[in-house]
Amino acid sequence: MKIALHYSFQVAEGGRSERVMADGLEDIAWADRNGFSAVVFAEHHFMEDGWIPRPMILAASAAAVTKKIRVGTDITVLALHHPVAVAEEAAVIDNLSNGRFVLGVGLGWMPNEYAGFGVPYKERAAIYERSIGHVRRLLAGETVSDSTGHHRFENAQIRPLPVNPTGIPLWMGAVKDIALPRVARLADAWVMWPGASLAELGRQQKLFLSALAAAGLPRPKEQPFRREAFVAETDSKAWSLYAEGLRHEYGQVYRSLHPTYPSNDSIDNLRRWGENMFVVGSPATVAAQLAKYEDELGATECLVRCQLPTVPREAVREALQGFGEVIAILARRT
Repeated sequence: MKIALHYSFQVAEGGRSERVMADGLEDIAWADRNGFSAVVFAEHHFMEDGWIPRPMILAASAAAVTKKIRVGTDITVLALHHPVAVAEEAAVIDNLSNGRFVLGVGLGWMPNEYAGFGVPYKERAAIYERSIGHVRRLLAGETVSDSTGHHRFENAQIRPLPVNPTGIPLWMGAVKDIALPRVARLADAWVMWPGASLAELGRQQKLFLSALAAAGLPRPKEQPFRREAFVAETDSKAWSLYAEGLRHEYGQVYRSLHPTYPSNDSIDNLRRWGENMFVVGSPATVAAQLAKYEDELGATECLVRCQLPTVPREAVREALQGFGEVIAILARRT
């Protein structure tokens, strides 16, 4: 299994975005030299904690400081953006990185983001699916028009085209069961979301594979999944360093998606609640947990997010070094 980095570049109260981004790019350059497979960037808008709204810009920045790892988005909220602009940006970054770009897209779930961009929330699924088709065709070099959709344009043909004749891999995120057939039809890979347990992901994967079979499509070669993950010398140290960041994410940002989040979110309670979602501990503990995803789901790549608000800078770098040990342990399994 490969290990990739996932960034949202949120900032703790009193922190500064420029410092967090500079530290992150420094870590990404280090990861490029130390066995990591990719770096991807998330997207949210209008967030108090400074969650990055433009992942394409960060992907381009990462491409400029790396030579080997893939760079990409996980995910771009595609329906918010004009598909011609998305296709052009993707192609430019792919050329900048010499063919290392991965475009991860998703539907999003925050009504205020759609309101802020003037995109009808109730029509988002139709807009999203239409935009996926447009982006695919544009990246293939076709001339594309749309005179009836939300995003309207005429005779668009992008340049430059992607580096590789096979184009740019299209990953899609999906949280709900109802979205899995769409992913099966349209994506090169489904990115499993971090807010579900291993057992829940296994249940959803059966639905996904059934949808592929019904459409007469083969199983994708890649099975990426995202986890909130952290490594330190011991399990207890890892939890003590990472817990406050998890409280911010799951007690605040994602609270509406997790109604069972404990009202008393002490480290022990948080650990019990998230023991089958979060991957936190020593290198040996984390490697053993990730191996389960490989064995039970056929997972090929884990996108780990170490940098959360309130996690000290030094601890993030030590966690990345710990993941270097995890990479070595997992490599010995093959």
